[in-house]
Amino acid sequence: MVFSFSQRKALSIIPHITGALSVIGSLSILYDILKDRSRKLHRPYYRILLGMSFFDVFASASLGMSTLPIPKGTEGVYGAMGTTRTCAAQGFFIQLMLVSPFYNLMLAWYYLLLGKNKPLSEEAIASKYEKYMHAFAMIPVLFAVMGLPLTLYNSADLWCWIAAYPPTCKNKDGTHGPDWPCERGENAWLFRWTFFYAPLWFIIAAITVMMIILTRAVRREEKQVIEMQKQTRLRRPSFEREEEIRREQHLQNYIPQREQPVHLERSKQMFYQAVFYVGAFYITYVFATLNRLTQLIGGDNIFVFMIMTSTLTPMQGFLNFLVYRHGPCVA
Repeated sequence: MVFSFSQRKALSIIPHITGALSVIGSLSILYDILKDRSRKLHRPYYRILLGMSFFDVFASASLGMSTLPIPKGTEGVYGAMGTTRTCAAQGFFIQLMLVSPFYNLMLAWYYLLLGKNKPLSEEAIASKYEKYMHAFAMIPVLFAVMGLPLTLYNSADLWCWIAAYPPTCKNKDGTHGPDWPCERGENAWLFRWTFFYAPLWFIIAAITVMMIILTRAVRREEKQVIEMQKQTRLRRPSFEREEEIRREQHLQNYIPQREQPVHLERSKQMFYQAVFYVGAFYITYVFATLNRLTQLIGGDNIFVFMIMTSTLTPMQGFLNFLVYRHGPCVA
């Protein structure tokens, strides 16, 4: 689908705004941790957030540059002012944004280790698992580096990323046509799936499963605590029990009865935390995924999906900041 001049202009300008918000959010997390580093950097939780935010600064800044690094004169792109080298540099740093989801997966694992039926201490997590967490989160760095000699980073309309050049060397679904050889980005469609979409979808599924397991484990534990408290009250001497009943009846005359059952507060916090982290992933990547699927099915970009992709994809750092500042931390 060929977009109008106004549509192309909007697609180019919006990432400048959302990318800047993301950079500010990530830098705010870094500042908040480092200003109190003597206390916070002793905890694996903050060290994981530090690594995630550090890489997101570069990815968000690159996404925020939007079409500026795309080679000047690229057809159908508004605001292109760069060269092949600036395009490759932007594509490299944008590919690094996958580090943030990898670190989010490690953060979910960290919470699972703390909240499972036989929880580990932070010291045990740091000594046994943390080095593997950081090593695993560095896998996308390898993907990004591999893209440079493979000349994968070219104009992808919204910004420079994994794409074929010239665009005419590929079919509408992204695969390569037989009639026109690619100068750069050979088999870019395959590397998009290998280096980005497949790992991303795996991470989203894994985090969702981890958070469900964690919430169920905490709910089981707290139900057991409540049951133990009930049994303890039943074992009290009868006069204490009668006095407690009288007090409860007295309060009932003045306090309206709640219709809902007793809440398991910590379990609720775990549930909302799962919603926050998984929701941040969905908000960031859902439209990019939908846009990619429509390309595979119909071969054309849909403007609504494109505008939402250009708006939300650069906001990963900002969403992480919202979770960091306002999400319930129950670790």
